[in-house]
Amino acid sequence: MTQETFEKLVDFVQSTSANPPDHLFAHGVEDWHARARLAHFLCMEGIDKNQEAEELFLSIADIEPDMENSQDVEEKIYAMQRLGLLYREQKKYDEAMNYICNAIELAENTDYLFKYILRGELWADRWNLLHLMKLTKEAEEEVDDRIEAYTDIPIQYNSYLYYGYRFKAQLAAERGVVLVAKDYMHMAIHSMAVPESYKPGLEKAFAAKHENASWILAEVDKATPNPDNLEWDI
Repeated sequence: MTQETFEKLVDFVQSTSANPPDHLFAHGVEDWHARARLAHFLCMEGIDKNQEAEELFLSIADIEPDMENSQDVEEKIYAMQRLGLLYREQKKYDEAMNYICNAIELAENTDYLFKYILRGELWADRWNLLHLMKLTKEAEEEVDDRIEAYTDIPIQYNSYLYYGYRFKAQLAAERGVVLVAKDYMHMAIHSMAVPESYKPGLEKAFAAKHENASWILAEVDKATPNPDNLEWDI
């Protein structure tokens, strides 16, 4: 991509409601961070310039981040995760898996507690993709392994457990097993820092008596705080 095209795309995203600040792109097309940031905005819902976003994400796929800099590592992980999800939306599942696994590998090769990236969420992206690829048994085995590995670790807010149990609840809901879905969601929520203000809504969602497991799970999700806004230990 040329600098001229890059600048036109920056101007375009700044004309939208997203309106990102200039400093995110200050170093131009030669800076992989600037390309990644622009790509994130281009594939936002409502902007939907996915082809341009894909081009920019692919341009950084072979970039080696500074492993001594947690922000640098996190930015690369986030870009590969979003590229994977972009391919998943296009039903290009093999390509999606490649980049999601790249994101997981990079995250697991460090001990950083990232500001935005949750390792459990990265694994959930993989598990959901395996499920879409009709490899649900493999996904379930991985979830069980991850839960077994992290259950006894003395930390309170564990993204591996939250997303692992959340995935198992999703499968139980799809299979119409209401009590099992509720049990797994209870276990998931016990692994996150739920503010008091959310607890009445969660109690109401869990109290539903009917047998529509998917509806109940959707209501629980609506009443659950956004994981991105919570404190996590891992």
